[in-house]
Amino acid sequence: MRLSIFLALAAAFISPATAIAPKPYLRPINSKQQTALAPALSNTQAVSSADAEAGVATRGGSAASGLSVAPLAILGGFLTHLTLGTLYCWGNFQSYLPPSMKYFAGLSGSGTPDSLYVIPLGMVFMCIGMPMSSFFQARLGLPLSMFFGSLLMAGGVYLSSFATTLASFMVTYAVMFGFGVGLAYTAPIVAGWKHFPARRGLVSGCILGGFGSGGFLFNMVGSALANPDKLALDPETKLFPSAVYDNFPGMLRRLALIYASMQVVGALLLKTAGLPAVQASSGKAAGASKYSSLKEAVFSKQFVLLWSCIMLSATAGLNTVSVYKMFGNQFPALKSDAYLAMVGGLGSVANGVGRTGWGILQDKLGFRTLFTFLTAMQAVAMMLYKYTVGNRTLFTGTTMVLFLCLGGNFAMAPGACGKLFGADMGPKVFAVLFSAFATAAIGGSAINKQLMGSLGFDAIFKVLAALSVLAGVTVGALGDA
Repeated sequence: MRLSIFLALAAAFISPATAIAPKPYLRPINSKQQTALAPALSNTQAVSSADAEAGVATRGGSAASGLSVAPLAILGGFLTHLTLGTLYCWGNFQSYLPPSMKYFAGLSGSGTPDSLYVIPLGMVFMCIGMPMSSFFQARLGLPLSMFFGSLLMAGGVYLSSFATTLASFMVTYAVMFGFGVGLAYTAPIVAGWKHFPARRGLVSGCILGGFGSGGFLFNMVGSALANPDKLALDPETKLFPSAVYDNFPGMLRRLALIYASMQVVGALLLKTAGLPAVQASSGKAAGASKYSSLKEAVFSKQFVLLWSCIMLSATAGLNTVSVYKMFGNQFPALKSDAYLAMVGGLGSVANGVGRTGWGILQDKLGFRTLFTFLTAMQAVAMMLYKYTVGNRTLFTGTTMVLFLCLGGNFAMAPGACGKLFGADMGPKVFAVLFSAFATAAIGGSAINKQLMGSLGFDAIFKVLAALSVLAGVTVGALGDA
């Protein structure tokens, strides 16, 4: 276990750095900028003539430093998103939640656990925090606003360890956690787009790869802290021994401290990278949008179609994140806490690493083509899911495919916003678009509540497959982004 955690940490630090290797950060300036800069260049020896011709400058660093520090923005964002993405760990962590906290009614509750609402509620507050992030970014700067939001999230995890009811737990682990994630989410993406304006899909994929990969890393860490002896559920009561539940508060406190430490490093890396002070000009202003205001953009046909596509498609993946362990625990071939925790971890790897791949492909193929492929693959996996329960390899592989498709939804959405609405308007539009993911999470939970007791998982999976197909049809009306 210790070796696997070490390897996961090593991979987490290396992958974003290798995806965008340091390249000469040379940006041409137009004739008007050259005329404006000429007096300053003639009166100082701080910038060499070669740098002046290339028009290289960075905020918070010298021209020479701009050649190598830009990828640090990607690495800092990736590292912070590793902690933000631990929202996905709830599908595994909720099994360690004490029985008295699984329902709002306490031990008298029954049926589908109310604790399933943690992820949907967290995403609702992500949607509330995300539009406010531009306010903090403008006043605090990108690194500090990212750190403030992420630290709020880590504080929510720490305070959750003192909760004794599900309602109080949700205030800190869903509301405070989700709001903090929303505030921190877009800052590194904005910085990365400014450094690499022609590679928005790759930038989004690399940074958001951390959000998906966090579940893999911290699923293992959390399980090792809560259930170090790998104790199994009692076949009759469906409960762990009391020692596992006793470890739950301590697990949260230790995780919160780890998250905060990583967030400090991530913010420092983003601050070190700075921002490019000279932007390229190619006739049309960089980052320009055909929409004059955010209101005009979000009421456009393009936004409505894009929102509908994301909402319909993301429901399947978000539902899988919440219920895969509950579904797997019903079958003898799959019933093992250690195995199902590993499945969630591998799914998170597919989610996280896959985001970089989705981003690269989006830059090459465009949003519509790639999204159509994603929804088709997701629909097939959803329909086949129930047939995999007799074989661990098939169940693991299908779960990974569904996590992979979820990562594709998250990875492609920011790039699509940047392409459709411009680099400056895109992040603001994405903050509103994120409500599609929250709606998908709530809708998935509602589907579970309505169908699980009467028709079971088979009916749920068929509905989710149908929604995926509908998303693939709807994207045809969007046009290629």
